[in-house]
Amino acid sequence: MTVVLAIVFLSLNVGRSGGAIKPVVTFTPNWGNILYGDDVTLTCDVPSTEEPRTYHWYRNQTLIEGDQQRLQIIRSSVIRDRGDYKCQTIGGDISDPVFLNVTYGRVILQRPPSAIYEGDPLTLRCHHGIFSNGTNTTFYKDDQEINSSESDSTFHIPNIRRSQSGLYKCTKKICNNDWSSVFDQSDVSFISVKELFSPPEINITAYWVIEGDEMTVRCDTRLDPLRGGTELHFAFYRDGWNVRGYNVSDTYRERSARLEDSGNYTCEVRTVSDTVRKMSDGIYIHIYSREVYVTVIAVGSAGVLLIMVLSAALIWRCKHRKGSSASCQVTSQETATMVTDANPDPQDVCYLELSHMPKGNKIRNDGMTVTYATVKDPDI
Repeated sequence: MTVVLAIVFLSLNVGRSGGAIKPVVTFTPNWGNILYGDDVTLTCDVPSTEEPRTYHWYRNQTLIEGDQQRLQIIRSSVIRDRGDYKCQTIGGDISDPVFLNVTYGRVILQRPPSAIYEGDPLTLRCHHGIFSNGTNTTFYKDDQEINSSESDSTFHIPNIRRSQSGLYKCTKKICNNDWSSVFDQSDVSFISVKELFSPPEINITAYWVIEGDEMTVRCDTRLDPLRGGTELHFAFYRDGWNVRGYNVSDTYRERSARLEDSGNYTCEVRTVSDTVRKMSDGIYIHIYSREVYVTVIAVGSAGVLLIMVLSAALIWRCKHRKGSSASCQVTSQETATMVTDANPDPQDVCYLELSHMPKGNKIRNDGMTVTYATVKDPDI
């Protein structure tokens, strides 16, 4: 059994002068765990025109033998070979660590070592050791059987969804090389599928769009930073009809909006491979004619003017009342209520006994008339 680990170029370390290249660890085939006795090849691949290169290899922060691009481990050992591996070129940056998990056991459920995102292909393998034979492999998800084969030890999902996260398990019949005994072995692994990008939201730059003006609609989504290099394409729809096909721009524009451009707008985002596709909720955009817009503005202006006039009248009346010699009589000091909000002027405070005042009774005092109705307490 051979597992190849490749460390490939992913990004530039801009923190170092000259833009030093930083390798990033990947596995090929993409298993994060192997059984003792498996052969492993590690590769440190740094694209460059400089040849030849000298490489340094580290296991658990310790420099190990090897100065070539590939490091081979024959018949892996749990004690000797299990750990974090890094590589570095002379004068270059050191890679992030990749963990090689070498374990004892008869059967392990192998899975990718890195994060799994929606839309990724996923392959699981029910792997048995080189010192035994295996047959009749069955895979389960959350205790429900999902695949079974007499000879195939793998289960493949070409385009995994977030709903497929869960506890995966495999079982296999294992026998000695001489087939003298047969017994069932199993292993489990929890698979968590991460969101590649958030559900899109459609937004408009201005909620009042007048015919003839430019209308701009934007489709907003958030891409996971660890997959920041993923290219997304955007499409826009009005009342279910496509108004702009897929391209890399997240913005749709009508340079001169027409009344018939009114409608319910949605947008859709997908990956280039079309393995992940998401639709936004709708937003209704109404295109107003200029005549209607002018009328609305005129009515609104008249309303604002009316409010200003009424406010001025109320302010004048309050000042007039405050300047008068009016006072309020208290019919029963023991049951009077005092208004104390915001420390009012004493001339503005009235003590009123409402429960004993006849219905329709009026208090008149120097031009100020107040009518009160009797309020009856239901508990009396």
